[in-house]
Amino acid sequence: MKQQRKRILFLAEPATLAHVARPTVLASALDSQLYDVVFATGSDYSWIPRDAGLKVVDMYAIGTRAYLEAVDKGRPVFSFPTLERYVEEDLRLIREHGPDLVIGDFRLSLAVSARLEKVRYWAISNAYWSPLSSARLDIPVHWTTRMLGPRLAQTVFNAVSPLVFAVHSFPMHRLRKKYGMSSLGFDLRNVFTEAGRTLFADVPELVPTSASKDNERYTYIGPVIWSPASPLPAEIESLPLDRPIVYVALGSSGDPALLDAIIGALLSIDCSVVLASGGATTKWKTDGNLVVANFLPGDAICTIAALMICNGGSPSVHQALAQGLPVLGIPSNLDQMLNMRCVEAARVGLALRADQVMIDRLGGVVRRLLNDPVYRANAESMAATFVHWSSQKRFAQLVAEIP
Repeated sequence: MKQQRKRILFLAEPATLAHVARPTVLASALDSQLYDVVFATGSDYSWIPRDAGLKVVDMYAIGTRAYLEAVDKGRPVFSFPTLERYVEEDLRLIREHGPDLVIGDFRLSLAVSARLEKVRYWAISNAYWSPLSSARLDIPVHWTTRMLGPRLAQTVFNAVSPLVFAVHSFPMHRLRKKYGMSSLGFDLRNVFTEAGRTLFADVPELVPTSASKDNERYTYIGPVIWSPASPLPAEIESLPLDRPIVYVALGSSGDPALLDAIIGALLSIDCSVVLASGGATTKWKTDGNLVVANFLPGDAICTIAALMICNGGSPSVHQALAQGLPVLGIPSNLDQMLNMRCVEAARVGLALRADQVMIDRLGGVVRRLLNDPVYRANAESMAATFVHWSSQKRFAQLVAEIP
């Protein structure tokens, strides 16, 4: 008698491309003869799992634009009414598909809805969001940092950050109270990593956490790296060989308004530039020392580049480090700030806040990364570490262990 396949339901919150790409990579690791995989997400990046050949169903989500607007204004991303609607949508999907396991990426409502349905729930997150992480909290780019400057604004943020976290945690507190569940407290890190099991898309060598009796609940699986299946532009072959190539990709949550300053700075210090614009409007076109495309196979570009400039988010950073490439992160939100803290501590890259980007300053940081061999050596060492962490293999092994 043929064994019935276990059904795995993925819910990918399309806040940014990464939250859809990561579960797509992991879902693709599951043997279709053993598992019936259903992938639920919103419309923003549904092409990613579709292109991967996964079964995709529609899911209500606020979408990338609303997410980025909330982050920019410092508001809680998911209000209490939004979380209430999310729970209703989660329950609909769970009841319709009857999964043996639900896996969410930034679908915070699953901490309630999966438990209401008594279904096993795993969350994909980053180790720097764990309550066991000691990564310092830097104030995100905000109107206060532009008005007061980052240093003074940081002093204020240090004093009020517990209150800020409480405000952002309160909608989940209300949601759990509504359904008779215990509070997660008012530390946003608890909200972001709450699950039956939390999978860290990191390596402890880059993002360490302290030991705890809850360590079994938190599981490192390694970097989850995704790259679009697009060809290398032929123009790359024509780039001069006597200039370092810098790969620029700010991703879906980077500020496209910074591109002009970034490209101008790089061209002024005799670098060749390969730019993945992500569809953002830019005055720059392919010409001479510059190659521009909407999407590029980042993993392939990183093998020929001397440096990557990105928004500081973990997926882009991991893509570079997997090829031994140092990183210049230009973070603006708290997630990117936390990740870049770890990158700088490991000396595999440097951060330049998005509200501090000026041509001369950026040029100086780029020169430092290109000329100091320590960053390249450390990045290559981290690449060797990554080799021992196959997130797809580890994930498939964990899923195979469920009864």
